[in-house]
Amino acid sequence: MSIMFEKLKSDFNYSSIKSRIGSKSLLALILISIILNLIFIQSLRAYFSSIRVALFHVVFGEDVLMNLFPLLTIIFFFLPALTITICKKINIRRVMRFSIYIIVFVRLLWALHLPLNLEAIYAGIIVAFYGFYMSTFLTLWIEEDNNIKLNHKMIIILFSFFIAFLIDYLIRTIGFTQDISLVSPGLIADWRITQYLWLFIQIPLTLLCLYLTKFHFPRFSSNNKASPNVKRKDKSISTVYSLIFTGFGLFLFLQFSLFLYPNGIAQYTTTSYFFNNILNIVSLMISICALIFIKIEIISSKIVIIILNSFMIVSLCLFFFLGKILTYLTSVFISISLVVMYLNVYLLFIWLSKINFKWERVKTISNAFSIGLVFMVLFSFLYAFTTEWAVVIAAHSVVNAY
Repeated sequence: MSIMFEKLKSDFNYSSIKSRIGSKSLLALILISIILNLIFIQSLRAYFSSIRVALFHVVFGEDVLMNLFPLLTIIFFFLPALTITICKKINIRRVMRFSIYIIVFVRLLWALHLPLNLEAIYAGIIVAFYGFYMSTFLTLWIEEDNNIKLNHKMIIILFSFFIAFLIDYLIRTIGFTQDISLVSPGLIADWRITQYLWLFIQIPLTLLCLYLTKFHFPRFSSNNKASPNVKRKDKSISTVYSLIFTGFGLFLFLQFSLFLYPNGIAQYTTTSYFFNNILNIVSLMISICALIFIKIEIISSKIVIIILNSFMIVSLCLFFFLGKILTYLTSVFISISLVVMYLNVYLLFIWLSKINFKWERVKTISNAFSIGLVFMVLFSFLYAFTTEWAVVIAAHSVVNAY
């Protein structure tokens, strides 16, 4: 048993990485990543719920001008595609730091709950600048010459990402937020007071993020291995392939994170929300353990990928076609398949780390981010028109017939 464990065990060593970049720098990198990832997750959920509501009112002619404005924020999702252009005019490190400042300040402004209905705008700005941040930060982190293996750098990034999801689940478990917003209607008698509880959390988070970014965030070197002017023969093919691969992968991941959240699973399978939430937390913890303790060679082997993703497809079919019959069994299967989804994201980031040149990497990550989000917008509109609104339109037709 011990021999088998040794064969599976990853050589990831936190202490070794800490000694190479410094304990304060590594801690700052992880904490800032967790905070920004958590803000991104919350903003993404809030944004898509906001535009669905706005689109609903626009379609049925209710406060059209008021609701049309949030819909125009969809243009924000095209902004990350301009990252490479901006980075060629402004230092890539400045773009990264400016993105951090914008994200935390807008999130703090959002937490103030000003009387204007600007939730969709705040969320759209955060998601767009998260695209700037992620593409520039990943490029700098991957290309930094500090004798750390690429897959170990990706473990740090994904660990921060998964921990942010775990915190989000835990916050919702104890009742401080709903699945799609930061408003908590049932915590105490007056929910209008409880919505300001997050403000007391967001203020120290903002100050911590600003302090760590200014004084302890790694000072990435500008001496990258490849010049932005370097070209290779298969560059165009590689870029297109990378965009398709990462854009589709990001779309699936984001769609999973929005559609298969505990409340959605519970509603579709008529099971307990808390049961599904606990299962999702367990799935995340298993994914984090697999990320840290299992070799990337095992996770990335073709046989393992085929087996795991086949199980995920079967679980999805079970969820869609037998979710209301095999209720709790379906919930268990779909929660286990989330582990596969998280590991797929790990492999996606490993792919991104192997792109050769700086500007190609920035271009691939930023453009794929925009492509993934645009796919999500289209998917959300199609979902709304074919499910939620189909019932409303049918009801209107019946009423008009009478």
